[in-house]
Amino acid sequence: MVALARGERSAFQPVFATLWPLLRQFCRRALLDDALAEDAAQAALTKLFLHATDFQPDGDVVAWAVGIAAYECRSLRNRRIRRAEEPHPPELAAVAVGQASPEEMAIHANLGAALLEVVQGLRPRDRETLEQVLSATPGPGRDATFRKRLQRALERLRAAWRLTHGSDD
Repeated sequence: MVALARGERSAFQPVFATLWPLLRQFCRRALLDDALAEDAAQAALTKLFLHATDFQPDGDVVAWAVGIAAYECRSLRNRRIRRAEEPHPPELAAVAVGQASPEEMAIHANLGAALLEVVQGLRPRDRETLEQVLSATPGPGRDATFRKRLQRALERLRAAWRLTHGSDD
């Protein structure tokens, strides 16, 4: 990513090959819809490459990319809500109304409980930052300071998840 930020076009392919699967999986988990996840991951990578020169050499490219992807996921979700589209993919809607299989409901409940447990273990400022990003209405303070606070909160969330569950999956 540092080479790409310096303008070396040959760095595009390795950056894409490394980040695409990671962002696509992150977006799938966030949106629970394969088609929307592909769109969000593609938009995130497009923005990442458009703003590659803004990347700081000492920065964490994964955290930066996931932050952009999280923003894209939230934007897509909000766009669907504004258009009065179905707010959740059918799988999640089925879980919400109890039409999913017992296995799907148990998996969904276990993942949600595990994530909530890890989030509750974070510092209050990190929890507040994550809640602000995931809320349906944007809050104030989306400046560079907020983005850096979000980056750090996401890093601590990933580290806590790895410590508790052994992987990012």
